[in-house]
Amino acid sequence: MYFITLDPRPLPVGHIAEVLKRHHILTNCHAEVFMAHPRFSPETVEKTDVVIASLREIGLKDGGSLEEIFRQTAKLGFRPCPVNTGLFLRLAWKEQPPSRNSVLSGQHRSPDGAVVVLTEVLEPDDRFPKGLYLRNVDGQLWLRGYVCDSAFRYAPEDLFAFTGATV
Repeated sequence: MYFITLDPRPLPVGHIAEVLKRHHILTNCHAEVFMAHPRFSPETVEKTDVVIASLREIGLKDGGSLEEIFRQTAKLGFRPCPVNTGLFLRLAWKEQPPSRNSVLSGQHRSPDGAVVVLTEVLEPDDRFPKGLYLRNVDGQLWLRGYVCDSAFRYAPEDLFAFTGATV
C-alpha cells in the first residue's frame, strides 16, 4: 500500500494540456475526453489523502468489476477520489515504479504497473471513459483514460487509488 497526501494548487480552466506538457506527462485521447467533461474541474481542489492498494489488499482475492470495487471500498470506509484527483496525483507522484512492459493499450486487462484512480463514473455510456490511470513506461509518465463495461473484471494484483479511510 502507498499513502500520498495531495495538497494541489488550482489550475485555470484550459491550461491542463500546457501544465502536463511542461511536466513532460503524456496523455491519451480517453484522458483528454474525460478531462473535458463539465464535471472535471481543475480549478476546484481540496487536500486529499490517497491510498493506493491492490484489489487483493482490500479483500477482493479474485479481483472484481468496477461495481464490486465500489462496494468493497465502501465497506472498508474508503470513498472514490474527487474526479480531478488523477490529474493532481500524476503531477505530484513522479516516483511511480516503472511498468515491466511498455505495451500501452489493447490488452483487455489493466496494463502492468497502472494505478487506476477510482472516481465516480461521469457518464453511463460504456464508450465514455470511466476514469484515469497513471503509468510510468520506460521512464515516461502517463495520465491515461480508460473505457470498460460493467462485465470487465480487474485482476487481484491491479492497483487502485481511493480516499477516505482511517488508516
